[in-house]
Amino acid sequence: MTFKRGFIAPPWPHVRGDSVSAISLIHRTSKNAGRSCGQHYEIYHYRVITGLADILNNLNTSDAATFQEIAVSQGFRLDESTRQGAYQAYQNMLYEIRREQE
Repeated sequence: MTFKRGFIAPPWPHVRGDSVSAISLIHRTSKNAGRSCGQHYEIYHYRVITGLADILNNLNTSDAATFQEIAVSQGFRLDESTRQGAYQAYQNMLYEIRREQE
């Protein structure tokens, strides 16, 4: 199904023809990630990237391409190397936090 530019089928169960703004999903994911990360960018970034990757995995090929394009325009690359880098930075930050608390 074709939607207006920037709109995709929702990544949750929906009625045929429903659409959602890809940028609104990205903003919602970013906002949710920011709620529980404290002041640590690495934790926030990891949560955003994994949240966006979860959404991406639930989209069809056409919508996934649109979603990735808009994510990149918002500063979020969703390729494997970015995911791995975010995970490594997240793990390093958790290690530092634990070390400071000892």
